[in-house]
Amino acid sequence: MKKFLTLTLMLLVLLTNIMLLATNASAQIAPYLFFDTGNYSYDAGTKMLSFSGVSSGMIQYTDESYGFFGDDPIVGATLSFGTLTNSTSNNLVFGPSTFTIDGFLTANVTDFVVADSQLSWGTLYDIQRLDGGTSRYVTELLTNGGGSGNIYISFTPIGGGVETFTSTSSGSVGATVAAPEPVSAILFIAGGATLAFRRYRSKKIS
Repeated sequence: MKKFLTLTLMLLVLLTNIMLLATNASAQIAPYLFFDTGNYSYDAGTKMLSFSGVSSGMIQYTDESYGFFGDDPIVGATLSFGTLTNSTSNNLVFGPSTFTIDGFLTANVTDFVVADSQLSWGTLYDIQRLDGGTSRYVTELLTNGGGSGNIYISFTPIGGGVETFTSTSSGSVGATVAAPEPVSAILFIAGGATLAFRRYRSKKIS
């Protein structure tokens, strides 16, 4: 009975560590591309969300240095989405769509869920570069994210308040595109957990 309890406790600790790492792995890392100008509009009739003039203004690279206009050609580029409509059952959940930073990259976007006027790090995947290698930001994004990324958007409706997308509205936006935390740490701890478990079992058997 004592052996069983010890083994159960050990497995619970290892599982907790893996889950904590998995949660942390959804965090963002450099490089960051900041979009500080632009607008959005939502049409309640078509349930379509659209953006205009959302252009990038600054970069934070992996080495924590910053890039501005003239440092990287992606600064000043605009972001856009394909058709982006919200769910019929939940006005704050928008369906998957395509995502583009004009002339530099294209991707697919999922997890577009708004809470408290924020899209808190929707997932970008299958990122494809379009710039032919001219942007250091895109190079670092692909290197650090492995073809994936995350996007944050804040919505500030005209007249203030919280954006709920229940009626036709418009306002200004800010956005950030970043690399996701790599999953290598999760794979490492998962492998370590498996190895520790095997060693424990073999020691008990012998």
